[in-house]
Order: sequence, then structure tokens, then C-alpha cells
Amino acid sequence: MDLTFTRSPLDHAGLFRGDPDWIDGLMADPSARVLALSGGAPLPGPDGAPLALTVPEAQARALPPGLVFLGLEDGAPWFAATVEGEALDFRRAAMTAPPGLAAIMGRARSMLMWHGRRRFCSNCGAENTVRDGGARLVCPSCGMEHFPRTDPSVIMLAHHGDRAVLGRQPGWPEGMYATLAGFMEPGETIEEACAREVFEETGLRVTAARYVASQPWPFPSSLMIGLIAEVADGAPVARDDLEDARWFTRAETRVLYEDVMARWAPPHFSVSRLLIETWLKM
Repeated sequence: MDLTFTRSPLDHAGLFRGDPDWIDGLMADPSARVLALSGGAPLPGPDGAPLALTVPEAQARALPPGLVFLGLEDGAPWFAATVEGEALDFRRAAMTAPPGLAAIMGRARSMLMWHGRRRFCSNCGAENTVRDGGARLVCPSCGMEHFPRTDPSVIMLAHHGDRAVLGRQPGWPEGMYATLAGFMEPGETIEEACAREVFEETGLRVTAARYVASQPWPFPSSLMIGLIAEVADGAPVARDDLEDARWFTRAETRVLYEDVMARWAPPHFSVSRLLIETWLKM
């Protein structure tokens, strides 16, 4: 199962995007397309699909920082731009978009939201200058360089034997439970972050963990690192940001996977579903 936002068709062209003339040449390419976003979500085109503008159309409507280079798809340039307008629901649009387009949408959202938060230098407050087609910002005052950030997060299916512990957050749909997750902290390995998050959220101790898969998660820009974690037996106690945490048998987990979670999102949308499916097949 290919997860949404993975297997991007884009070549980010890191060896070439530092050349302004090369970027200008891409903007003059008639095959260039610009994904138009507002508030981090795509605008709808005439057919209801995410709107792709030509470069001249986008340049006439783009807000700062202008056009941001995303990459090349089979040689054709993709850019992204923030424009004014009523946008689609990003999650719903990503769920239904073709896989390649969904990955492009994810990169566009992450890049433009980073630009929205980094217009001014965090070191001295001067307005940053765009470089490398938008993949780097440079402060003209203090010289500090700023690069797009990705926040690593661990997401894990915690189990003991034939039972899995799942949690739910306040405000989730009725009956909805999912895998545990949390951001990594400085100085942690992936396994240490997994153990800490499971303990903080449920009070259970991880005894072993193995990597399964990862998924870019553009909300706004995380990398979800998926794990299967074995935990010591015990009674889970919901803590941290959880409303509830409890054990599910394999049969109960399968019902959750095929019924409640299926109504929330398609199987390919989140690595959480992949982790559950992986455990059910173990």
C-alpha cells in the first residue's frame, strides 16, 4: 500500500536550483505549472480538482514570496504560489487526488507554510531574501541562512501478544481510536522517542520496537516514522493529550480498521492504518 504524500514524482533539482538563471528558464517553460494555494490548501479549478495555473497567471496573482519551485516531473517544472481565494479542504482533496498530485500538494503546502512563518529573520528581524527557488532564505542584514524544516514524529502500534493498545483524542468521531504518536525531542533516538511517548500517553513500558515505514505529513511539515512496538503487560492509563486508551483484541482491532477508521479516511491516507494492517498480519 503506497501511502499518501509518498513516492513523489518530483526531482527537487538540488544541484541546479541555486542558479537564478536556471529558475528563470523554468518559469519561461510553457509546460510549467503552478499549484495555487490559499491558507495552505489548494484552490479549486473548473473541474473541482486542485487548480494549476500557468506561470503568467500565477505571477499576476501571487502573494509573497511569489513562485516557489517544487521540482521537475518528467522534466516539466512545478511551482507553488499563495493566492487569494476560497480553497478546498486540504485533507479531502489529498485523499482523492492521484498519488503523484497528492505528493506535490503536500510539498507545496509545507513549503508555502514555512515561507509564511519565516518571512522575517528569526535572528535579527530583517526581511529575508528568497534564494534557490524558495528552498533557502538569506537575511540581508545578519547573513543568517534559513532552510525548510521537517519535524520528526514517531507513530507506533503498541501491542502485547494478541492485544494492541490504541488511544483517542478529544473531539475525534465517536468510536474512533488510533495508534499512539508524538514528536521526537532533541537527543533522542527513534526507539527512545517511541518508548517515551508510549509511557507518557499510556503508562506502559516498551520492551522492543522495529521500524515499518515513514510518511511525509504536511500538517504543517512532519515526517511520521512508523513503528511496531512491543510493550509489557499492564493496564493502560490515558495521559498527556489522550482522552482514553485501552486494549483491543485482534478481532476488535480488525473491526475498528475496517469500519470506524474506514469511514474516517481511506487506508492509504495515514501510516496509522498501515501499522494496524501490518500487526494484524503478524
